[in-house]
Amino acid sequence: MITRRVRAMPSLLLLAPALAGCSSNMSKTFGMEANPPDAYQVGTLPPLSLPPELGQLPPPNPGQPPTQEANAAQQGAAVIAPASALPATSSQPSSPADQAFLQQAGPAPDPNIRAQVNQNAAEASRSPGFVGSLMGQSPPAPAVVNAPAEQRRLQENAAMGQPATAGSTPQESSQPPGLWQRFLNLF
Repeated sequence: MITRRVRAMPSLLLLAPALAGCSSNMSKTFGMEANPPDAYQVGTLPPLSLPPELGQLPPPNPGQPPTQEANAAQQGAAVIAPASALPATSSQPSSPADQAFLQQAGPAPDPNIRAQVNQNAAEASRSPGFVGSLMGQSPPAPAVVNAPAEQRRLQENAAMGQPATAGSTPQESSQPPGLWQRFLNLF
């Protein structure tokens, strides 16, 4: 006598691979998971309008994209292009206020400033190497203000009636000395 369990076993074995195929794709297929449209592929359609005379319409070309529709990717690229956000530049500012503002701003920056900044950053981030670390030639650490000395300087300036900006700010170096400097400090 075959029991119900033995009869159910082949159906369970066949059902297991079918259920294994139910992954996240299946939940999207059945609408259980949100499937939003791609923001860069959404575009606006041209307005529906007819010319005064229908004879002016060009004949349709079957299989060709509509002539009035623009590509959504091209529209998106045009929107995020820097040229669309910036006004057209001209040789002269448009108003006297613009001219005065540009005159106060100073000379135009060097056109290669970005390359210079990148070069300086690359040099600053370069490791000093083995010999440089022995000699203590690591990149300079940022200056740290010596808080007690700065407080004394500010109190002295206030007592003398000088502005808080008078005098130099005391700083301390947080850069550890190299092996060679520590050796020389022993003597």
